[in-house]
Amino acid sequence: MRIFTLAILFIIGTNFTAQSDELKINADTNNVMIGDWVNLSLTYMADSVVDFELPLFYADAIEGIEQIEESSVDTTSGSRYGLMKTFTVSAYDSGNYTIPQMWAISPLTEDTLYTDSLVLTYGMPAVDTTQAIKDIKDIYIVDYTDYGWLYWVGGIALLLILAGVGYYFYNKREPKEEEPEPVYDPKIPPYILAIESLNSLEEERLWQNGFFKKYYTKMTDILRIYYHRVYEIKTMELTSHELIEVMQEQKLFDSADKEKLQYIAQYSDLSKFAKANPLPENNTKSLEYAKELVKKAKPLSDAKEEGNV
Repeated sequence: MRIFTLAILFIIGTNFTAQSDELKINADTNNVMIGDWVNLSLTYMADSVVDFELPLFYADAIEGIEQIEESSVDTTSGSRYGLMKTFTVSAYDSGNYTIPQMWAISPLTEDTLYTDSLVLTYGMPAVDTTQAIKDIKDIYIVDYTDYGWLYWVGGIALLLILAGVGYYFYNKREPKEEEPEPVYDPKIPPYILAIESLNSLEEERLWQNGFFKKYYTKMTDILRIYYHRVYEIKTMELTSHELIEVMQEQKLFDSADKEKLQYIAQYSDLSKFAKANPLPENNTKSLEYAKELVKKAKPLSDAKEEGNV
């Protein structure tokens, strides 16, 4: 008898300490007008903290229901551990819409947890049939007196005046100034000036301080002045692409030199027009290539200095 009593007490104690959990869904309202938003709250409650993931809500599978937004998962506070997520839905046609059961596997009992199904009722706005049907706006009296020709005449006259003024100033404009010659000290040989300018540019540490555009502008100007003096080309009025095309026709400038000049022009255009910040290795490599290009044409510079060209 004593053993039997202990067994009963053990069973009762086990039932009292058994943990349980549940999955629920509810709506903040279920009777609204078409187009109104309804918030669906999906909640999981357990007696203790467990590893659980709320099931997904497939609004596309419910004909006529459209999901507006979905909240993040919140942890509820209280005597029980809980997880909650809110789904905002709407419908744009009247009728009843059924939110089907949602399910998930319980991490405590390994049983399947089901929510209840919900019915959302969307109705049309009430229409007072006792009132007479009338226009939204009163009838507007239109004046059919046609003065439209005045606008045409005035517009044509204005265009003629503007055209005359434009023609006058176009013919009176000052002639376009020619591209100024590059500024440099002609007493310094081309090679010496270019190398010293590139070394000075390196010491300025422009790109290290964020002045990428100024760094590449100075570098390309040094090369343009150098090529202008050595090859007697008007380099200052050429684009980067045009300069590369012209240089391919010059002495002591081969395909390897073309690739180096293209490399410099690429990052120069990025810093000037795209306002990009090239990487440190791009900046140092560009300066290295510029020095190599200057050294490659040194024989022509020497010949210029000796007066043999």
